[in-house]
Amino acid sequence: MSRLSAIVRTRCPHCLRGPIFDGIWRMHTHCPVCGVKYERETGYFMNSVFIGYVMAFLALVPMLLILYFSGASAFWFTVNTTIALAIVSPLIFRYARVIWMHADELMDPRKE
Repeated sequence: MSRLSAIVRTRCPHCLRGPIFDGIWRMHTHCPVCGVKYERETGYFMNSVFIGYVMAFLALVPMLLILYFSGASAFWFTVNTTIALAIVSPLIFRYARVIWMHADELMDPRKE
């Protein structure tokens, strides 16, 4: 399986096969296939917060531009942004962590 396919399918950054998540919000602590621990150290996922900010920005910019050029009021900006974030938050949370874990694995591979 390729790394891109593993990212899209939210699979382990080490073996590219084991699932990372066990539900919408809950992560496995270790890969069920290869046994690698996902959180390398305390605060490991802090970089995924930055990735999540970028993903949220990129997801919301088209909608915000449409609202701006259509002359929407501040109320509708707030309502639409809140609804959009409520819809995409689970995806952003999951994929920000998955992207960070795969990037970290590429920069600092774990030993077999």
